[in-house]
Amino acid sequence: MRCVCIILLCFALRLPLYARGIPLDSVYINTSSAEYHTLFFTRLDYYQSIGAQFIDSGIAYAAWLNGKEVIYIKETGTNNSVIVANITTRKKITVYQFKGTVISARTAGNGLYIAIKYFSTDTIPQPVLMLYDIKKKKSKILNTASAGIDYSFSHDGNLFYYRNNNCIIEIMCDSYREKEILCKEKAPQWDENTVICDYSIHRLFLSGTSGNYDVYMHINQSWKKLFTAITPAEIFVADTTAFYTGGFPGGYTVSLYSLHTGKTQKILSGSFNPSLHMTAHTAIFLNNAFITLFDNSKNKLTPTTVESDEALISPDLFSIASTLYSRLFILPITKVSVLEPQGKRYLATLNSQYTAIAQKRSIHSSPYSATYIQQKKATIASLLKLF
Repeated sequence: MRCVCIILLCFALRLPLYARGIPLDSVYINTSSAEYHTLFFTRLDYYQSIGAQFIDSGIAYAAWLNGKEVIYIKETGTNNSVIVANITTRKKITVYQFKGTVISARTAGNGLYIAIKYFSTDTIPQPVLMLYDIKKKKSKILNTASAGIDYSFSHDGNLFYYRNNNCIIEIMCDSYREKEILCKEKAPQWDENTVICDYSIHRLFLSGTSGNYDVYMHINQSWKKLFTAITPAEIFVADTTAFYTGGFPGGYTVSLYSLHTGKTQKILSGSFNPSLHMTAHTAIFLNNAFITLFDNSKNKLTPTTVESDEALISPDLFSIASTLYSRLFILPITKVSVLEPQGKRYLATLNSQYTAIAQKRSIHSSPYSATYIQQKKATIASLLKLF
């Protein structure tokens, strides 16, 4: 009954259909089939061959706190543990536990705070927004009526923003002091989900719902619309360039928007799961599950042969935290970013497996399975051309 209520609530709130960290094969291929399990073990074997370090399973969310520590939420039914893991010592510390179903989470850039939005365990689940101080082990429940991503941290991590009724509230994370900074009557638009994204000298305003968010910046005493993105969680600013995901299911894109010239540059087209993240000047995203790096300072795109359901690059740029089949791994970036013969063999094996799956329509679990498989094979073919 609880699951039914959550599904109905998602439809009522018109949550976006684009979900992060979900194995795409599980959406389009029958998970009980032998072919699905063959793909599963092929990927895990490849991770082992490139020196992946296994951290944990049952991952609902993960983020870097610094170059040595990751924080993640481990789900066991409706029981959730917030855990900090040191990738050098391999020591794990549970810093908080709560009950509910995780919707989304965001971590402060200074590594001191995490915000989690989840459905309560009530008979009719309600969205709950919690701000947690990792070092002091203090939590604060904030008022929210939406299950959407209507909250964010400032660039330095010291401030937190969230929507409370018809205003956006700014909180000082160390003291919980609050003040209203923008209300409905002074905003350029006010939809179901509204949020401020603060990037030092650039502050963006987002408003929208269901994978369609209009992005504005306040310039010369007026609001200027910049672009439309699919989620507030995948918008980042480096210097005068905004990175964002756009598009539609099966045709998601990653683009760069110049805050100086207003010009747009597309660096990824036609992905089922872009899952954009950014550290300093380096962006990391997924080209139909294949990890791709982009150095904004050099305008350099680096495709790889390594797949992920969600990938995040560490602040020191040495490692990648990758979620695969709800398992969290740490990958050495030197192994991920270099094209080696074993990568070519891995791609050839995947291509053969997807060819067989394309021909066996009885294990296709979606009307769009054929499109997904075709797109996957096209991505693999383009990567094979790099060798």
